[in-house]
Amino acid sequence: MSKLLSPSQALLSELAKPTVTYTRRAWMAMGALAVFILLYLALAGWFLLTAYRLSFGSSNSNNGAFWGWIIALCSALLAIFMLKGFFFVKRGGDSGALEITPAQQPRLFEFLYGLADEAGAPRPHRVFLSAHVNAAVFYDLSILNLFFPSKKNLEIGLGLVNVLNQGELKAVLAHEFGHFAQRAMAVGRWVYIAQQIAGNLVARRDAWDNFLNSWSQLDIRVAWVAWLLRIVVWSIRSLVDSAFGLVIMIQRALSREMEMQADLVAVSLTGSDALVHALHLLQAADDSWGRAASFAMDEKAAGRVTPDLFTLQTYLMEKMATLLNDQSYAKVPPLPTLNPEQHRVFKAELARPPKMWLTHPLNHER
Repeated sequence: MSKLLSPSQALLSELAKPTVTYTRRAWMAMGALAVFILLYLALAGWFLLTAYRLSFGSSNSNNGAFWGWIIALCSALLAIFMLKGFFFVKRGGDSGALEITPAQQPRLFEFLYGLADEAGAPRPHRVFLSAHVNAAVFYDLSILNLFFPSKKNLEIGLGLVNVLNQGELKAVLAHEFGHFAQRAMAVGRWVYIAQQIAGNLVARRDAWDNFLNSWSQLDIRVAWVAWLLRIVVWSIRSLVDSAFGLVIMIQRALSREMEMQADLVAVSLTGSDALVHALHLLQAADDSWGRAASFAMDEKAAGRVTPDLFTLQTYLMEKMATLLNDQSYAKVPPLPTLNPEQHRVFKAELARPPKMWLTHPLNHER
């Protein structure tokens, strides 16, 4: 017998369903990525095919065969140049983060697992604590993740935990589990893999480039070939950089929708106030954490030890509210008695960055 939901429970469960905009952006990102990958592989394949046709697949005379082998060698080198970007492993997360286990923190993991189950999301593979004012999903990436999903890890920043109450922390973590449950995370993963491939090709300089540079410094009778190759390489890098820029803009639009969708998952589990209040506290928490860390580094340079960064962070938040003469700084604003449904914590800012460069929606939009 199916369980009957109350009207409020039914409304909240409806919130977590993907929106039309979210679905459309996911398909757009997928289409742009597919076109980019196909064109990229087609160009690399053309270089390989040209190398084969002018070498082993050629029946030219001796003089023609010599130049055929030279061009084939150049085509093979260009194919290697494009395909080498597929062989990478990208480690996610903060290298300074500390992994914790259920044996060490049983109550925390009971809370996390219960929240993941409530959100209908997979449980985190590994959990890390970091010195950040943030919570995030991260994972390791390689070319294999085009075909096999990567296991998702959860990072919890202690600078965030220190300033939120349990309800607000639950809302933030529910948002992250909203990402765990998103099928479009696969699109984001594929785009990120393509970004690593494009980045390796455009920005990275490795043994292949060193070989080409050394070749171009030899006698002019052989160096001219390397000079031509360098022009072709520059052209390919410029083309890939420009083409992938369009994929990135579409992915950023999807990323904003993914954030909004994850917000809806959090609201469906905790209500809207907890998440709004957590977002309100983040800016002050991040500023005070940075000031606390800077103070601790200065103290260390002077041979003194700061015993408790978290107490210092809390103190600095209170001190900044006094200095700024802002009683709402780092405090949850009270709900007005008149027209509470019209109350908004965040206001639209006059100067805003272009939306196409944003990966997260602005707070007043959220």
